[in-house]
Amino acid sequence: MKVRVSLFWSLLALILVFSASPAAAGSLKDLFTAATQSNQDYSIYKIDLELAQLKKNKGEIEAKVELDRVNAQSAYVSALTDYRKSVLNFYNEVIDATFAVATAELDVESVGLSLENAKEDNKYADSRYKNGLISEEILKEIDIAFKTTSTNQELSAWTLKDAKDAVRLVTGLEWNSSLLPDLPSFEPDAKVEDWIAKDTTLEKALLSETIAALKTASLAMNASVYDKRIQETENLKAKVSVSNAESDARRSYESILSILKNQAALLQIRKDEYVLKDLAYQDALRQYGKGMISLGDKNLKSIAVLTSRKSLLAAQKSYIKSIGSYLSSMGENPLGI
Repeated sequence: MKVRVSLFWSLLALILVFSASPAAAGSLKDLFTAATQSNQDYSIYKIDLELAQLKKNKGEIEAKVELDRVNAQSAYVSALTDYRKSVLNFYNEVIDATFAVATAELDVESVGLSLENAKEDNKYADSRYKNGLISEEILKEIDIAFKTTSTNQELSAWTLKDAKDAVRLVTGLEWNSSLLPDLPSFEPDAKVEDWIAKDTTLEKALLSETIAALKTASLAMNASVYDKRIQETENLKAKVSVSNAESDARRSYESILSILKNQAALLQIRKDEYVLKDLAYQDALRQYGKGMISLGDKNLKSIAVLTSRKSLLAAQKSYIKSIGSYLSSMGENPLGI
């Protein structure tokens, strides 16, 4: 009989290890391929950029003076900036929706265990109170805790359903754990010069400076003093904008590298933390199987694993979103398609 009991708890521990461990993940490319096929927003972003490119080409061909050509280029850079922002927002929306479901599933599981503990406490509360083991105040607190946890269970179930609906809306897919993307292999290797060269804000500022210079050159010799002062001020403003844009680009380069480095370090910490919590839970399972700890204590260890898993998911999500931001700033499509 002891052998059977031991075998039962060993099998149960093995099952729970696999259920608590991260499920098999898909790729970001597969996820975004499905999302772009289902969601028409991305198609609109591409069409807007293609339209801007056509207008730029037309403007350059039909330009009668250099100023017309530079204005056409400036309009295109503005459209390119909007395109990058829109695609990155779409990228983040898909990532947020996917990780929200995975997090909501862990919340449902965690609240379920908390409710199991609350039921156990509530089950014996009356008899303990009658035997003078707990006060009336504690009795009421146990009842409130049970009702609160029951309400939390309903809320977590609704949150999970809403999160799944959001994934379906964004990606066109029914949720399953394989949709949760794995961390891509990534190493930021761009030099600061490359980063600055891809900065559309700086490019826009440089074009504005060129436009100001062309306007100055086209001023009539007999232009009024006010017109000349206005143009001089425009030139100065354009020059300052270029300096600020270049400075901002350098800072953003240093910032994203620092963010990625810190997030990678935090990610490793969360992975190690998850392993430790899971080991503690496995030990608690063995103790519970031998009658050394209560159901409540075992459940608390399980909740700690789930909480650690949530922290790991949050770190993964932040890292993936920062990768998307880096790629977008370098002029690459973060969707990988």
